[in-house]
Parts: sequence; C-alpha cells; structure tokens
Amino acid sequence: MLFMVGIESPADEMQAFGIVIPVFEKLGYGCFSAADSQEEILFKAKEAILLMAEEVINDGHLVDSLNEGYRDYQALHPTFDQWLALEVPLEALKAKQKRLNITLSESQIVRIDSFVAFHREFKDRSDFLAKAADKLMNSADSVRSCSKVGD
Repeated sequence: MLFMVGIESPADEMQAFGIVIPVFEKLGYGCFSAADSQEEILFKAKEAILLMAEEVINDGHLVDSLNEGYRDYQALHPTFDQWLALEVPLEALKAKQKRLNITLSESQIVRIDSFVAFHREFKDRSDFLAKAADKLMNSADSVRSCSKVGD
C-alpha cells in the first residue's frame, strides 16, 4: 500500500527530522515519528506505518480504507517541507492468527494463567503473551512512533 510521508527538516543539528503519515487522521489517529539522520527516515516511517496499521486492525478498522495512493498533504501540514511516497506491504498484518509452539515451565504457565484470570483485560494466555511481547518491544523504542488522537 502506498503511504504519503511528510518530513520536517530540523532547524539545527540538535533536532531530529519530524515524520508524519497523515492518512491515519481520517480514522482518528495521529501517526508521527522522528529520525536522527536522513538515513533513518525511511526505516522510521515504515516502522510508524506498521505500528499504526496494527493498531488500526486491532481496533477493528479495515486498513484498505487507508488506500488513497498519491495525495498532496502539504496544505494540511505546511511545516513538513518534503514529501515522499512510501510503499509498505500490509498483507502480513491482515493474516489470520498463527499457532506457535513455545516451551515454558509449568510454574510459569500457572503464574500466567492466574494473572490472566485476575486481570480481565486479557482474553487468554495467548493474548497476555502477545501484549507482554508488544509492551517489551515498544519500551525498547525511545519514542513511541504513533498514537491515537485523544490518548
């Protein structure tokens, strides 16, 4: 899928390049990131798109609604002085759940199951493990790339 990416050039060497992916705004999300160098821009933009697309799917939206192709967002985001079109395949995100065989100690499984039974925000053991993995991976990023407007 093609995404338009806005780049805001830093005012000096102490600032990062700002990144915006405005198509997510139509679903009520803001999608921003930053890159310390020009070389990082494409990676950070793709990472932000993938994170937000996953959030959109988890919230029950269809990512196909984001398929606008090339569009000029300059008037809506005038501080972003450069624009590029970035192709990001989202097919893997649309895939169904995949079964995974992992090994845990019995005591760990009991602790996880007890935790899940007490904390109703988790549907089941798999949901807990997936959310725990996401939390750990997201905490490794110094800046959260995307957010839902209002969060």
